Amino acid sequence: MSNNKIDDLKNKASELGDDLKLKAKEAELKGEKALDQVKHGAAEAKLEGEKKLNDLKHDTEQHSSEAHSTLDDLKHKAVDLKEQAADKLHDLKDQASDKFADLKAKASEKIDQLKK
Repeated sequence: MSNNKIDDLKNKASELGDDLKLKAKEAELKGEKALDQVKHGAAEAKLEGEKKLNDLKHDTEQHSSEAHSTLDDLKHKAVDLKEQAADKLHDLKDQASDKFADLKAKASEKIDQLKK
């Protein structure tokens, strides 16, 4: 082989090496771009997940607050009803005591009348 052919082959090999280096850099850049897109997508998904979690947290807090409020209302109503029942029981005892006293007095009068 002549020197010219060898030189031509060396030049072609050098050109192919340069082309290969450029292709490798291009592939590296495309890979980095794809990785950046994946990272960006992951960051967006993370942010969206955090938003959903935050919304859920607020909804849960609101429902919990409403439940506590309802529970407190029910406790107050129960206390009120208990007090009303105690008052009613007291009134009924007083009425029964008064009626018993009246009946006792009438019975005493009858007994006194019958003794005469």
